[in-house]
Amino acid sequence: MNRLLPYLPRRIALAAARLPDAVRAGVTEIRLRLGGPVSATVGGRNRFFTAEGRLCALEAALQCTEDDLAECVALLTGASLYSFGDALRAGFLPFGDGCRAGICGDAAVRDGVFTGFTRIYGVNLRLCGFFKDYGESAVRFIRRGGLKGALVYSPPGGGKTTLLRSIAYLLSREYRVAIADERYELFVPELRHGLTDALCGLKKGEALPLLCRSMSPQVIICDELAAEDEAPLAGCLNAGVCVIASAHAESADGLLSRPFIRRLAESGAFPLLIGIGEGFKYKVEECSLC
Repeated sequence: MNRLLPYLPRRIALAAARLPDAVRAGVTEIRLRLGGPVSATVGGRNRFFTAEGRLCALEAALQCTEDDLAECVALLTGASLYSFGDALRAGFLPFGDGCRAGICGDAAVRDGVFTGFTRIYGVNLRLCGFFKDYGESAVRFIRRGGLKGALVYSPPGGGKTTLLRSIAYLLSREYRVAIADERYELFVPELRHGLTDALCGLKKGEALPLLCRSMSPQVIICDELAAEDEAPLAGCLNAGVCVIASAHAESADGLLSRPFIRRLAESGAFPLLIGIGEGFKYKVEECSLC
Protein backbone atom coordinates (compact mmCIF):
# COMPACT_ATOMS: atom_id res chain seq x y z
CA MET A 1 0.00 0.00 0.00
CA ASN A 2 2.98 2.33 0.40
CA ARG A 3 2.86 2.88 -3.38
CA LEU A 4 -0.55 4.55 -3.02
CA LEU A 5 0.32 6.91 -0.16
CA PRO A 6 2.20 9.56 -2.22
CA TYR A 7 -0.93 10.07 -4.35
CA LEU A 8 -3.41 10.46 -1.50
CA PRO A 9 -4.35 13.80 0.08
CA ARG A 10 -2.11 14.35 3.09
CA ARG A 11 -4.72 13.86 5.81
CA ILE A 12 -6.05 10.68 4.16
CA ALA A 13 -2.52 9.37 3.56
CA LEU A 14 -1.72 9.88 7.26
CA ALA A 15 -4.84 7.96 8.27
CA ALA A 16 -4.14 5.12 5.83
CA ALA A 17 -0.52 4.90 7.03
CA ARG A 18 -1.85 4.24 10.56
CA LEU A 19 -3.94 1.23 9.56
CA PRO A 20 -2.96 -2.08 11.20
CA ASP A 21 -0.10 -3.83 9.41
CA ALA A 22 -2.28 -6.81 8.47
CA VAL A 23 -4.79 -4.51 6.80
CA ARG A 24 -2.16 -2.43 5.02
CA ALA A 25 -0.61 -5.58 3.57
CA GLY A 26 -3.91 -6.60 1.97
CA VAL A 27 -5.06 -3.27 0.51
CA THR A 28 -5.65 -3.35 -3.26
CA GLU A 29 -7.67 -0.13 -3.63
CA ILE A 30 -8.42 3.09 -1.81
CA ARG A 31 -11.55 4.95 -2.87
CA LEU A 32 -12.39 8.60 -2.33
CA ARG A 33 -15.99 9.77 -2.80
CA LEU A 34 -17.05 13.39 -2.48
CA GLY A 35 -18.92 13.87 0.78
CA GLY A 36 -18.74 10.16 1.45
CA PRO A 37 -16.60 7.69 3.36
CA VAL A 38 -13.04 6.89 2.37
CA SER A 39 -12.82 3.13 1.91
CA ALA A 40 -10.14 0.52 1.36
CA THR A 41 -10.61 -2.74 -0.51
CA VAL A 42 -8.96 -5.53 1.46
CA GLY A 43 -9.32 -9.14 0.33
CA GLY A 44 -12.35 -8.17 -1.72
CA ARG A 45 -14.08 -6.52 1.27
CA ASN A 46 -14.86 -2.83 1.71
CA ARG A 47 -13.27 -1.53 4.91
CA PHE A 48 -13.67 1.89 6.56
CA PHE A 49 -11.31 3.72 8.88
CA THR A 50 -11.04 6.82 11.05
CA ALA A 51 -8.52 9.67 10.89
CA GLU A 52 -6.54 7.73 13.50
CA GLY A 53 -6.34 4.66 11.25
CA ARG A 54 -8.77 2.53 13.25
CA LEU A 55 -11.17 0.27 11.38
CA CYS A 56 -14.76 1.36 11.95
CA ALA A 57 -18.34 1.23 10.73
CA LEU A 58 -19.38 3.24 7.69
CA GLU A 59 -21.06 5.91 9.82
CA ALA A 60 -17.81 6.70 11.68
CA ALA A 61 -15.53 6.65 8.63
CA LEU A 62 -13.21 9.43 7.52
CA GLN A 63 -15.09 11.62 5.03
CA CYS A 64 -13.72 12.88 1.71
CA THR A 65 -14.02 16.60 0.93
CA GLU A 66 -13.82 18.50 -2.34
CA ASP A 67 -10.38 19.78 -1.30
CA ASP A 68 -9.27 16.17 -0.78
CA LEU A 69 -10.34 15.23 -4.30
CA ALA A 70 -8.64 18.29 -5.81
CA GLU A 71 -5.42 17.50 -3.97
CA CYS A 72 -5.56 13.86 -5.06
CA VAL A 73 -6.06 14.74 -8.74
CA ALA A 74 -3.22 17.28 -8.55
CA LEU A 75 -0.90 14.62 -7.12
CA LEU A 76 -1.92 12.09 -9.77
CA THR A 77 -1.35 14.52 -12.65
CA GLY A 78 1.58 16.55 -11.34
CA ALA A 79 -0.85 19.50 -11.26
CA SER A 80 -1.24 19.27 -15.05
CA LEU A 81 -4.64 17.74 -15.68
CA TYR A 82 -4.61 18.97 -19.29
CA SER A 83 -1.70 16.71 -20.20
CA PHE A 84 -3.75 13.65 -19.22
CA GLY A 85 -6.68 14.51 -21.48
CA ASP A 86 -6.74 11.27 -23.49
CA ALA A 87 -6.54 9.08 -20.38
CA LEU A 88 -9.13 11.16 -18.56
CA ARG A 89 -11.56 10.78 -21.47
CA ALA A 90 -11.27 7.04 -20.90
CA GLY A 91 -12.15 7.56 -17.23
CA PHE A 92 -8.79 6.95 -15.59
CA LEU A 93 -5.43 8.44 -14.69
CA PRO A 94 -2.27 6.30 -14.82
CA PHE A 95 0.24 6.68 -12.00
CA GLY A 96 3.28 4.92 -10.60
CA ASP A 97 4.33 1.84 -12.57
CA GLY A 98 1.21 0.12 -13.87
CA CYS A 99 -1.20 1.58 -11.31
CA ARG A 100 -4.39 3.34 -12.35
CA ALA A 101 -6.90 5.68 -10.75
CA GLY A 102 -10.49 5.42 -11.95
CA ILE A 103 -12.35 8.73 -12.17
CA CYS A 104 -16.06 9.54 -12.12
CA GLY A 105 -18.09 12.75 -11.97
CA ASP A 106 -20.07 15.13 -14.17
CA ALA A 107 -19.32 14.36 -17.80
CA ALA A 108 -18.29 17.11 -20.21
CA VAL A 109 -19.81 16.44 -23.63
CA ARG A 110 -19.10 18.36 -26.82
CA ASP A 111 -20.96 17.58 -30.05
CA GLY A 112 -22.12 14.35 -28.49
CA VAL A 113 -18.58 13.24 -27.60
CA PHE A 114 -17.36 12.72 -24.03
CA THR A 115 -14.38 15.03 -23.49
CA GLY A 116 -13.68 14.74 -19.76
CA PHE A 117 -15.23 15.92 -16.51
CA THR A 118 -16.56 19.27 -15.35
CA ARG A 119 -16.51 18.09 -11.74
CA ILE A 120 -15.00 15.00 -10.15
CA TYR A 121 -17.01 13.07 -7.56
CA GLY A 122 -14.86 10.00 -7.02
CA VAL A 123 -11.35 8.59 -7.40
CA ASN A 124 -10.44 4.92 -7.10
CA LEU A 125 -6.70 4.35 -6.67
CA ARG A 126 -5.94 0.78 -7.69
CA LEU A 127 -2.69 -0.92 -6.74
CA CYS A 128 -1.29 -3.13 -9.48
CA GLY A 129 -0.23 -6.60 -8.43
CA PHE A 130 2.70 -8.55 -9.85
CA PHE A 131 3.05 -12.21 -8.92
CA LYS A 132 5.41 -13.72 -11.44
CA ASP A 133 4.48 -17.36 -10.78
CA TYR A 134 0.69 -16.85 -10.71
CA GLY A 135 0.34 -17.86 -14.37
CA GLU A 136 2.53 -20.99 -14.32
CA SER A 137 -0.35 -23.43 -14.72
CA ALA A 138 -1.91 -21.33 -17.51
CA VAL A 139 1.40 -21.09 -19.37
CA ARG A 140 1.80 -24.88 -19.32
CA PHE A 141 -1.49 -25.16 -21.25
CA ILE A 142 -0.60 -22.27 -23.58
CA ARG A 143 2.76 -23.86 -24.52
CA ARG A 144 1.50 -27.45 -24.79
CA GLY A 145 1.89 -28.63 -28.39
CA GLY A 146 2.85 -25.16 -29.62
CA LEU A 147 1.60 -21.71 -28.63
CA LYS A 148 -2.15 -21.46 -28.16
CA GLY A 149 -4.25 -18.34 -27.86
CA ALA A 150 -6.22 -17.83 -24.66
CA LEU A 151 -8.99 -15.61 -23.35
CA VAL A 152 -8.98 -14.83 -19.63
CA TYR A 153 -12.32 -13.92 -18.06
CA SER A 154 -13.76 -12.92 -14.69
CA PRO A 155 -16.05 -10.22 -13.30
CA PRO A 156 -14.45 -6.76 -12.85
CA GLY A 157 -11.68 -6.83 -10.25
CA GLY A 158 -11.33 -10.61 -10.48
CA GLY A 159 -7.61 -10.66 -11.26
CA LYS A 160 -7.49 -10.76 -15.07
CA THR A 161 -4.79 -8.12 -15.43
CA THR A 162 -2.67 -9.68 -12.70
CA LEU A 163 -2.83 -13.04 -14.48
CA LEU A 164 -1.97 -11.46 -17.85
CA ARG A 165 1.11 -9.79 -16.34
CA SER A 166 2.34 -13.12 -15.01
CA ILE A 167 1.67 -14.90 -18.33
CA ALA A 168 3.57 -12.13 -20.15
CA TYR A 169 6.49 -12.43 -17.74
CA LEU A 170 6.72 -16.22 -18.02
CA LEU A 171 6.33 -16.36 -21.81
CA SER A 172 8.86 -13.54 -22.33
CA ARG A 173 11.62 -15.73 -20.97
CA GLU A 174 11.47 -17.61 -24.31
CA TYR A 175 9.15 -15.87 -26.77
CA ARG A 176 8.89 -12.36 -28.21
CA VAL A 177 5.92 -10.83 -26.37
CA ALA A 178 4.24 -7.58 -27.41
CA ILE A 179 1.87 -5.83 -25.03
CA ALA A 180 -0.86 -3.45 -26.18
CA ASP A 181 -1.32 -1.52 -22.94
CA GLU A 182 -4.12 0.92 -23.71
CA ARG A 183 -4.71 1.88 -20.06
CA TYR A 184 -1.16 1.91 -18.70
CA GLU A 185 -1.73 -1.04 -16.37
CA LEU A 186 -0.31 -4.15 -18.04
CA PHE A 187 3.31 -3.17 -18.61
CA VAL A 188 5.05 -3.08 -15.23
CA PRO A 189 8.81 -2.71 -14.54
CA GLU A 190 9.29 -6.45 -13.97
CA LEU A 191 8.39 -7.11 -17.61
CA ARG A 192 11.34 -5.09 -18.88
CA HIS A 193 13.72 -7.95 -18.13
CA GLY A 194 12.37 -10.36 -20.75
CA LEU A 195 11.72 -10.37 -24.50
CA THR A 196 8.92 -7.84 -24.03
CA ASP A 197 7.92 -4.84 -26.16
CA ALA A 198 5.06 -2.58 -25.10
CA LEU A 199 2.98 0.12 -26.73
CA CYS A 200 1.20 2.12 -24.04
CA GLY A 201 -1.61 4.64 -24.13
CA LEU A 202 -2.83 3.84 -27.64
CA LYS A 203 -6.19 2.25 -28.43
CA LYS A 204 -5.91 -1.44 -29.20
CA GLY A 205 -7.36 -0.92 -32.67
CA GLU A 206 -4.26 1.11 -33.56
CA ALA A 207 -1.73 -0.61 -31.31
CA LEU A 208 -2.33 -4.20 -32.44
CA PRO A 209 -1.53 -3.76 -36.17
CA LEU A 210 1.35 -1.43 -35.36
CA LEU A 211 2.93 -4.00 -33.03
CA CYS A 212 2.47 -6.75 -35.61
CA ARG A 213 4.17 -4.69 -38.31
CA SER A 214 7.01 -3.19 -36.32
CA MET A 215 7.95 -5.74 -33.64
CA SER A 216 7.23 -9.15 -35.27
CA PRO A 217 5.92 -10.63 -32.01
CA GLN A 218 5.23 -14.30 -31.43
CA VAL A 219 2.64 -13.42 -28.79
CA ILE A 220 0.46 -10.34 -28.33
CA ILE A 221 -1.18 -9.67 -24.97
CA CYS A 222 -3.94 -7.13 -24.36
CA ASP A 223 -6.63 -6.44 -21.79
CA GLU A 224 -10.41 -5.92 -21.78
CA LEU A 225 -11.51 -6.70 -25.33
CA ALA A 226 -14.36 -4.68 -26.84
CA ALA A 227 -16.33 -5.14 -30.05
CA GLU A 228 -14.23 -2.57 -31.94
CA ASP A 229 -11.13 -4.71 -31.30
CA GLU A 230 -12.45 -7.64 -33.35
CA ALA A 231 -11.05 -6.64 -36.75
CA PRO A 232 -7.53 -5.60 -35.62
CA LEU A 233 -7.28 -8.69 -33.45
CA ALA A 234 -8.31 -10.88 -36.38
CA GLY A 235 -5.55 -9.19 -38.39
CA CYS A 236 -2.98 -10.32 -35.81
CA LEU A 237 -4.30 -13.86 -35.97
CA ASN A 238 -4.13 -13.86 -39.76
CA ALA A 239 -0.48 -12.81 -39.44
CA GLY A 240 0.19 -15.93 -37.38
CA VAL A 241 0.51 -14.22 -34.00
CA CYS A 242 -0.76 -15.94 -30.86
CA VAL A 243 -3.16 -13.64 -28.96
CA ILE A 244 -3.80 -13.75 -25.22
CA ALA A 245 -6.44 -11.32 -24.01
CA SER A 246 -9.09 -10.76 -21.37
CA ALA A 247 -12.77 -9.85 -21.13
CA HIS A 248 -15.37 -9.32 -18.41
CA ALA A 249 -17.65 -12.32 -17.83
CA GLU A 250 -18.87 -14.49 -14.95
CA SER A 251 -18.90 -17.74 -16.91
CA ALA A 252 -17.70 -19.30 -20.16
CA ASP A 253 -21.29 -19.37 -21.43
CA GLY A 254 -21.71 -15.67 -20.67
CA LEU A 255 -18.40 -14.92 -22.35
CA LEU A 256 -19.26 -16.79 -25.55
CA SER A 257 -22.73 -15.25 -25.70
CA ARG A 258 -21.14 -11.96 -26.76
CA PRO A 259 -21.34 -11.99 -30.58
CA PHE A 260 -17.88 -10.64 -31.39
CA ILE A 261 -16.18 -12.98 -28.91
CA ARG A 262 -18.15 -15.91 -30.28
CA ARG A 263 -17.01 -15.06 -33.82
CA LEU A 264 -13.39 -14.85 -32.71
CA ALA A 265 -13.68 -18.14 -30.85
CA GLU A 266 -15.24 -19.85 -33.86
CA SER A 267 -12.33 -18.60 -35.96
CA GLY A 268 -9.95 -20.47 -33.66
CA ALA A 269 -8.56 -17.38 -31.94
CA PHE A 270 -8.89 -18.71 -28.41
CA PRO A 271 -8.46 -22.48 -28.09
CA LEU A 272 -8.17 -21.94 -24.34
CA LEU A 273 -10.53 -20.17 -21.92
CA ILE A 274 -9.21 -19.26 -18.47
CA GLY A 275 -11.85 -18.43 -15.87
CA ILE A 276 -10.83 -16.79 -12.59
CA GLY A 277 -13.05 -17.52 -9.62
CA GLU A 278 -13.19 -17.00 -5.89
CA GLY A 279 -9.87 -16.54 -4.14
CA PHE A 280 -8.26 -15.68 -7.51
CA LYS A 281 -8.09 -19.37 -8.39
CA TYR A 282 -8.40 -20.06 -12.08
CA LYS A 283 -9.40 -22.92 -14.33
CA VAL A 284 -8.11 -23.57 -17.86
CA GLU A 285 -10.46 -25.30 -20.30
CA GLU A 286 -10.61 -25.93 -24.02
CA CYS A 287 -13.00 -23.72 -25.95
CA SER A 288 -15.85 -25.80 -27.33
CA LEU A 289 -16.17 -23.58 -30.43
CA CYS A 290 -12.59 -24.00 -31.69
